[in-house]
Formats: sequence, C-alpha cells, structure tokens
Amino acid sequence: MALMAPPSDPIRSDKIGARLAWPSWDGLAFLLFIAVTVLALATFHQYGVTWDEDVHNWYGVFVLEYYRSGFTDLRAMHWQDLINYGAIFDTTAAALNEISPFGTYETRHLLNSLVGVIGLVGTWKLGRALGGPRAGFIAALFLALTPNYYGQMFNNPKDIPFAAGTVWALYYMVLLARALPRPSASLVLRLAFACGATLGVRVGGLLLLAYLGLLLGLYAFWAMIETRDWRTLFIEGFGSLGRIFIPVIVIAYPLMLIFWPWAQQAPFQHPLDALATFSHQTFPFPTLYAGEYVPATDLPWSYLPVHILLALPELILLLLVAAPFVAVWLLRNRFAAMGRGTILAFFIVTFGILFPVGYAVAIKAVLFDGMRHFIFALPPIAAVTAVLADRIWEHLNGITLRRVVASLLAIYGIIHIQTMVRLHPDEYVYYNAFIGGTEGAQGLFKLDYWANSYQEAVHGLTEYLRAEYGSDFMDHDFTVAVCGPPGSAAYYFPPNFIFTPDRDNADFFITFTKDECDKSLPGTEIYRVERMGSLLSLVLDRRDIVAGARLGLLAGSR
Repeated sequence: MALMAPPSDPIRSDKIGARLAWPSWDGLAFLLFIAVTVLALATFHQYGVTWDEDVHNWYGVFVLEYYRSGFTDLRAMHWQDLINYGAIFDTTAAALNEISPFGTYETRHLLNSLVGVIGLVGTWKLGRALGGPRAGFIAALFLALTPNYYGQMFNNPKDIPFAAGTVWALYYMVLLARALPRPSASLVLRLAFACGATLGVRVGGLLLLAYLGLLLGLYAFWAMIETRDWRTLFIEGFGSLGRIFIPVIVIAYPLMLIFWPWAQQAPFQHPLDALATFSHQTFPFPTLYAGEYVPATDLPWSYLPVHILLALPELILLLLVAAPFVAVWLLRNRFAAMGRGTILAFFIVTFGILFPVGYAVAIKAVLFDGMRHFIFALPPIAAVTAVLADRIWEHLNGITLRRVVASLLAIYGIIHIQTMVRLHPDEYVYYNAFIGGTEGAQGLFKLDYWANSYQEAVHGLTEYLRAEYGSDFMDHDFTVAVCGPPGSAAYYFPPNFIFTPDRDNADFFITFTKDECDKSLPGTEIYRVERMGSLLSLVLDRRDIVAGARLGLLAGSR
C-alpha cells in the first residue's frame, strides 16, 4: 500500500462504545492517553524545578497582576528577557496556583504534563489524518516513548506548550489541504485558535502562518497547472487569501496579544523585535559538543541535527532516515495515485520538520541545551515515522513474518521502557544506543543541563544530615551553595538549610556536571545522583575545608 489517503475507519467516531470495541486503534489511543495521564498524575511531583521555571513563574504572576490592576502594574513589561515571550501558559499557571492545593511548582508541573498530553492527542490526530487510525495510534505511542518529550513534559514551560500548539496547527493544515479550495468555517476557526495559542507561547509561531501561506500558494499554483490557465493562480490565490489566510490572522494575532502585554505596546514592532532576538540571541558561554566546549555563537552546522538524531529512540531514528528514500520512490512511482490533497498534506508536515532546522543551521543561530528549543519537531517526526511504520507493517506478508517482527518490536519496546524507567524522573537526559546511551554521551554532550536532579540531591543531603544528627537535626543550621539556578535546589530546602551565594564558605555545595561545575570546588562527596552509569549531580561536604580555612585566618590574625 502506498502513502495515499488514509484508509476509512470502520469504527464510527461518534460512538464511544464502538470506538472502544476491539479491534479499534482509536480505542487503543484513548487507553494510551488515559495511561499517560494517570502516570502524570502519579508522578508529577517527582520532577524538579528547572532552571527557567522561577522566572517563568514570576512572569505569569506579573502578567496576571497587569490585568488585575487595570493595566497599571507594568512589571511584566520589564521582566528580564521573558518580555519576548507570550505568557499563555505562565498566566494560566499563576491563576491555577491561587486555587491549587499543591505547591507552586507542583501545580505548574501538573499543568505542564496535561499540556504534554494535549500534544500527544494532537500527534495522534496528525498521524491519523496522514495514515489512518493505526498510524495515529503508533504516532502517539512513538511520542509518548520519546524521552526527550516525555521527560520535559512536566517542567518545560516554553517548549512543550509550543510543541503542543504546533502539532495541532499542523493537523488542521493537513485537514485544510484536503478541504481546499473551500474549507468549512469551523476548520478555519480551529486553525486560527491553534496558531494564536502557539503564538501566545513564542513568537516563533509566526512560522505557522508562513506554512499556511505556502500551502495556499502551492494549491493555487497546482490548480493553475491543472487548468492550464494562469488566471486560476490569481483567482484561487486571492480567494484563499480572503477565505482562509486573512481570517486566520485576524483571529490568531489578537489571541497572541491577549497573553503578551509587551507586544500590546507595539503590536507589530515588538513581535518582530522578539523574532530577531530569538534568531540571534545572546548566550556568551561555551556549550559542550562532541567533548569540546565550543562558543554558542560559533557552533558547527552539525550541532542541531546531531542532537535531534541522538535524542530519538532507535526505531524512530531508523524510520526517519528511511523516510526520504520512501518519499522519493513514491513521488516517482505513485505520484498520480496519491492525490493533490495527500501530497500537499505530507509536504507541509515534512516542511514543518525540515525548514526550522535548516533555517537555524543556515543562519548560524545561537543554540545551546541540545535540541531543547526544537522539541516542536518531535510530534511531526513521530507522525511521519508512524505512517511509514504502518505501511511497512502492511507490506509484511505472512502471519509468521508478522509474528517474528511483532516479537522483536515487543522486546525492543520492553527494553526501551525499562530505559525510561531507569532514567526517571530524568528521562530528558536520554541518548540513544548509537552514541552508547546516556553513559556513552557523558563527557561528550550535556546531560542534566536544567538541574532537574537537584530535587533528589537536596533530599539526599537532608537524609545524610538526619542520619548524622538524628533527632537534633532541626537544631542545626547549614549553609548551602548551589551551582547554577539556586531555586532549583532551594525550593526543596528544609527550614534549617540556608542558601548562600558564597560558595567558598558554604557548608555544602550542590552541583551538576554542566560546564564541569562539579570540578570547581573541592569537597567530600556525600551524595551522587546517577542514572544508568552517568553522573547528573552531586553534593559536596565542605565543612572541614571551611573550618580549616577559618582556623587559618584566626591563626594568621594573631
């Protein structure tokens, strides 16, 4: 079977009972969403506070106060570089925190995980629209088992919401490609809301409007070729402009502005300024790549592609590598049978994967933290590779061959899930087997660059001191220094832990391996956070060193 229009689903989508009847790939997808949601509800409190979360939390509070004050509280207009971002997620989190029974960051993590599930549903929808119900289920499963998505689903307040919005917008564009030239008003409205919500997270969502314009332009050009009348290009082009493109902008852009106070001050100039900032943002530090520290402003072109490839599970990576060859074969042999709508649908999704990466490489964008800023590419990658996996399965002849392949996939799946369990709750440090896993990547690429492991490090230090002091533990105060973001550790401090920026005179030092910070101070290791043979962070006891230094100063003063 070729990559043509998705086969019709024998299960009626408007009947829940039928949807869940076996065999139903939609039913399996539904069960997957329930399983991931239950897992999120059970574990959201186990994820640490990432480096960016503190400033994002306050940004949401300031935007909320901006509206409460009748637009007079302007702190959101000056809050660090967060003014370059929309605040749809942060404002929602700030509002929920006022009624939530959980802590500030636990509430954010719960909301973040649910947004991640929404991204899973969007990936299912996209895969289903491209390849049918089975491909849709595989797409959602692929994304759920991508550690770089799942692990950041709980505490990445920028990239996960942006990825969720992007995949929903791409899904609606796929539907639009098949509904042209006159899609329903409800479809245009849904696309507009998806674009607006994505723009409300990051101005990079403007790319979605560019994709839409490209899709409509290609349709008009195709219609001109079919009719052999150049006037068709203008008729269809201007028709799509009035029926689709302008309505989407009219709805999406104001929706973006609602959640972006700084952009409200200059609705056109400020978004463009933010876009320019992201294209060449300032990051005056070297970043680890292939074992060398390289200036973030002068990275090799391979930095981003390599990180994306190494972040993908092995099966998805192999399918992704095979996808271009399959696409070329289809275009040469099955082009006419595929149909205009299907070809345009696959083109716009593929373009949504390749163009941002290619553009970032071409302009030598300042990059760091691996592929974190390109997590939005993972859902469409999952959808495209799922369609390919579905069609490969369709081509397998014979029950025996299918059973063998199914058995091998089951074994691979069990091993991969075990890997994710062993990495929990630091799944995002995953690297695939082609680099030797997380252990093989250690020293070559960044691991816990966001200090997610600091929660465990603080708990380890607390238990160490409880064992040392017993019932007198709370009668003693301890100064603790932290490498990098203090809030990632301080949020979990018991009352007798006192944060100090003075590392040299701190009783204890909590540090991750980023930028070799773990080698910056001497001390006795008393706790290590490790995953699958890789060191993520550690705690150093510096009390003897500090006491010795004090004695030396006292002796010298005499």
